Amino acid sequence: MKDEDLAQLAGTTKSRIRYRRQLFGYPAWSVDKAIEPYRHLLGIESTRTVARLCGVSAYSVGQYRKRLGIKAKPGPEGAPKPRRFPANHPLRPYKTLLGLVHDDEVSNLAGVSRTTVRNWREALGREPAKALPKEPAQQRIKNYVGPWLGYESLFGTMSAAKISRAVGVPFAIVEQRQKFLGAVPYQRVSKLARYQHLAGLISSALLAKLAGVSASRATEFSRQVQAGQRLD
Repeated sequence: MKDEDLAQLAGTTKSRIRYRRQLFGYPAWSVDKAIEPYRHLLGIESTRTVARLCGVSAYSVGQYRKRLGIKAKPGPEGAPKPRRFPANHPLRPYKTLLGLVHDDEVSNLAGVSRTTVRNWREALGREPAKALPKEPAQQRIKNYVGPWLGYESLFGTMSAAKISRAVGVPFAIVEQRQKFLGAVPYQRVSKLARYQHLAGLISSALLAKLAGVSASRATEFSRQVQAGQRLD
């Protein structure tokens, strides 16, 4: 596993993972290690088949095979893919994201098919990025009928103060009702928090498009994240 992936799983930084790995004398993960168990299939199965089996890009398998001097399996491997984006290609502004962000997200941003994203990413020799975990769905509480009731489904979606103003029920009553039902209080989470690991790796403009926020907000967020990493 790459140092970056292990760092995300462990909730720490890449540099700390690298330090611990070197401390115990473990070599860094490489694409060659993933391909090695399937080496006997090179030249027998197609490059793309081997790539699917070992979980790396077809480009990486092709380069590995060429270094070993093994000829590709006879037969059409498909038309060669260009490595330079045309000036008007919709993926061109998002080239930096290929391999850093899941293909589906890049596809949605650029307005192209996932196959197009995958083909260009593989042509650039980049490994696919893992999909970010989905935010857990919060269980809604049903509304009750009665005096100063009927707003319970709003718990967790907005603060008690905002609910109080929206439904015209005193704040103390709303807050007490929330505690009585054991509802989790609303917590505001920045849309950018999901992409915190990309701060400093991509431009603020791309980060803003990913999270759907303003460029100025993304710039400030990146500064805060990078400052926090330096403090660690």
